[in-house]
Amino acid sequence: MFNDIQEDQFQEIVSLVEELAEFYSGDDWILVKKYILRYSRPETRKNFSTRHNKTKKHKLNKFEIKLINYCESKYNLILKLHDKDKHVE
Repeated sequence: MFNDIQEDQFQEIVSLVEELAEFYSGDDWILVKKYILRYSRPETRKNFSTRHNKTKKHKLNKFEIKLINYCESKYNLILKLHDKDKHVE
């Protein structure tokens, strides 16, 4: 499923998601993403998308979609990018 990233990066992300999933019961993808970005190494952060430079809104990349689906299947943590945070072309 996550063949496009290194195993140590995947384990780092999974570890952070497990920490958060223990306490977090919301559905806000941005909160989870910020937590992962804050506590991960720079080479791991490169897998995530950046905000649009003018609107400062977010757009999911393929890796993030896989991670959201993984969180749902593994931890029953249903995450979504809310419309208020979503960049629309």
